[in-house]
Amino acid sequence: MDSPLINLHSYTPLEMALFLTGCYIWVVVYILYIRHIMKHRMIGMPVFAAASNIAWELVYGFVPPSNDMGLAIVWGYRIWFFLDLYIFAGVVRLGAAQVSIEALRPKYKPVIVLVAVAWAIVYYFFKTEGFDTEIGAISAYIAQSLISILYLLLLLRHRRFVWDSYAIAWLKMLGSGLITVFMFIHYPANHYLQSVAAITLIIDCIYIAVFHNRRQSEVNVVAR
Repeated sequence: MDSPLINLHSYTPLEMALFLTGCYIWVVVYILYIRHIMKHRMIGMPVFAAASNIAWELVYGFVPPSNDMGLAIVWGYRIWFFLDLYIFAGVVRLGAAQVSIEALRPKYKPVIVLVAVAWAIVYYFFKTEGFDTEIGAISAYIAQSLISILYLLLLLRHRRFVWDSYAIAWLKMLGSGLITVFMFIHYPANHYLQSVAAITLIIDCIYIAVFHNRRQSEVNVVAR
């Protein structure tokens, strides 16, 4: 039987609305990433987190079985992947500037590709051997927590490599935040998943606060 567009048998309308909205907010975030790369020719996403990100999207977007939320979510994952192809190409081309280890820079391009391949292998077996939920929630939040932590560290260490956009900072928090609310509603007994999701959301909020303070400080310096 063909998959439905959305699955309202296993998920409530509220759950579907939360997840679907969060999923497609991230599509908007990826488009903003691409515009930023085209305009500024720089990568504001932590490069090793980017390798994990595209690997997850490849496995959970294309390796059967698809998640059970319906085609609207399956294709949300796939759209992430297709947009991320451009972003990851930018990571390969431009991301070496983030690397502070001098000995690693000449080998950066093959290393970052190998890191992505290694993550894809890990996520493939994590999925196929049954360690995850139907929608890939556990592995997604492992990846997302890594991304959020590295984003904050990148902002604290390398201000010039950060996406200079309030829209990106707020939308990525909002997209993940809506999905986090979904996790609490749909998986009420999975306290591991809830704790990782909540911690990730808190880190994203701290990122926004630090980003705002940095921007205000820069404005004040210019105004003097």
